[in-house]
Amino acid sequence: MSARLIPASSAILSWVAPSTPYFVIARLAAATICGLRSSLRSRRPMGCLRPDLLIASARSYIVSVVKLFEAIAGPEDGGLMSATAQESPAVEGSFRRVLKLRHLVAFGLAYLAPTVVFNYYGIATTATGGMMALAYLITMSAMFFTAYSYAQMVKAYPIAGSAYSYVQRSVNPWFGFGTGWIMLLDYLLLPMICYLLFGVYMNEYVPFVPVWGWVVIAAAFGATINILGARISGRLNVIVVSAQILFCVFLVGLIVTFVVNRDGAGGLLVPQAILDVARVDGGGLLWAASILAVSFLGFDAVSTLAEEAEEPRKNVPRAVLIVCLGAGAAFALISYFLQLAWPTAYRDLADPDVGVFELLQRLGGDALGLTFFVTDQSATILAAMAAIAAVSRLLYTMGRDRILPQRFFGRLSPRFGTPVNNILLTSAIALTAIFYADNLFGAASLTSFGAVTGFIMVNVAVIGHYFIRERRRSGGDVLRFLVMPLAGIAINVVLWIGIDTHAKLLGLAWLGVGVIYLGVISRGFRSYPRPIREEDASEDAADHVSSPNSTLTP
Repeated sequence: MSARLIPASSAILSWVAPSTPYFVIARLAAATICGLRSSLRSRRPMGCLRPDLLIASARSYIVSVVKLFEAIAGPEDGGLMSATAQESPAVEGSFRRVLKLRHLVAFGLAYLAPTVVFNYYGIATTATGGMMALAYLITMSAMFFTAYSYAQMVKAYPIAGSAYSYVQRSVNPWFGFGTGWIMLLDYLLLPMICYLLFGVYMNEYVPFVPVWGWVVIAAAFGATINILGARISGRLNVIVVSAQILFCVFLVGLIVTFVVNRDGAGGLLVPQAILDVARVDGGGLLWAASILAVSFLGFDAVSTLAEEAEEPRKNVPRAVLIVCLGAGAAFALISYFLQLAWPTAYRDLADPDVGVFELLQRLGGDALGLTFFVTDQSATILAAMAAIAAVSRLLYTMGRDRILPQRFFGRLSPRFGTPVNNILLTSAIALTAIFYADNLFGAASLTSFGAVTGFIMVNVAVIGHYFIRERRRSGGDVLRFLVMPLAGIAINVVLWIGIDTHAKLLGLAWLGVGVIYLGVISRGFRSYPRPIREEDASEDAADHVSSPNSTLTP
């Protein structure tokens, strides 16, 4: 075994140019191969390894990771220190505007994960009778109205609070707090679920590292990247999301070859793979659409980076719509080809929950399944990191407005320009997943409760800001600022009704806790939560948002 692994690891390094992200990644991969080789050869449990070897390995890994960060930061940035300590913000305690359109799109795709389409394959194709592509088209059309509302609100308020800030300024501060409080469910639970899934699956492949060990490794890595700043995390998103897209393209190409060779559907143009009138089930399609709506969560998170984006009023709305429509079209196209590969999967799958692995086994055997596993686990970590980035910005905005304790939540690191306290807190909360794994999956639908409730309120905010406050009521404005938001509200109300009853009860209980908290800090709802000045939130005032000056005025 060792005779084969050592030349393989050397070969990895031989064709990759030094001083690039790929060289350092290859170096880490080679070190991992050698480490696994030694562990498997010794047959020792983790606790029996020699401490001196562990310390030496840890030191080597730290050096490699730092070099990886420097390589990702790029030579034009002067390495890691240029991206952090040497680049002081224009205003102390403010975000740095370093994200271009491609970084925003990569962040949104990282949050929703392009490979998520495969995770829903089994249950969606079974529920729709093989018309998963149609279900995705329905879901994309439904989500478009809300994505359009987010794009409009970012133009009005290009600040980090997202739905919380939009509702707070356009409807009512009390409703804004309630919206932000409920959205915390979505952003706080997703990292917990992602890290736990990563730990469980990695433990299946590398059992000598316990589940909790993988969770800690993933959480520490995610927290470190988020603390170092948006530039590094943005470029890492681009790299990993590109890998996911390449896998999707490769798999579609493999399916085309498979079908052309008269396997599967036997042809590439099969209308029944989208709509088969003979077996269409409206109830099944709507149920699948409500489930698949979760796979679109990510376009909304892009808006939390508005204070770190270049030209936020232009780039953030574009990124929101690109992520929603681009991901939806890609999901539908991939689903179409998956149906071509196995037209009768909806009735032949042995276990729909892991149906994608049955399909991959038919297409490429164990090697293809392993490739998907590695790609999907990378996507899982990236989704958790994106969720932590989003929730840390939401907590920062609520702290800056002094709705949450400002000393802890409303501060940014002067060195990194990131909300370090919030990142560490949310990462610590994500670590608690290892203590109640059995209950976490049952509560996973709480993420849908928080997200869908937030979507409803953002559509309400569009009506409140444009149609009522600014009186935009011409022919086209009625369509954009009244009809489309009302359509978004109606669609999300239907999705909200379909959420599990227990999840709705837990979500409402969480809202009740928030109302009690708000009553305490507002002295029995007698003081009015005033947000930061709108001129501080405007991109025209300065390149960075200034220090908070909001108060709870009596």
